[in-house]
Amino acid sequence: MKRPFRLRRRPSPGGAESTIVVEGEFDMSGVERFHACVSEALAGHPGSITVDARGLTFIDSSGLQAWLRARDAAAQAGVGFRVRDPSPEVRRIAELAGIENLLTDD
Repeated sequence: MKRPFRLRRRPSPGGAESTIVVEGEFDMSGVERFHACVSEALAGHPGSITVDARGLTFIDSSGLQAWLRARDAAAQAGVGFRVRDPSPEVRRIAELAGIENLLTDD
């Protein structure tokens, strides 16, 4: 059964970091909402953006592409970007796509 894609943004106190929590299945239906959330985070001029992928059960190529576009937008703004705590399944998909450098486990 497909789990719906959900996301929410949590700015840190003082705005040093913005966390985007993603849950469910990230496919092309969630890309526009994800980019809007990243744009909103970047507008707050954080030092970094972290995507909390703990609740993400699946990601397809459009979701991976969205992460890469978000990383590039963050880099252009001088903001760090990383994906934290991916599930083993999501980690494997990212590794197969060659973008495991975005992932961290802290």
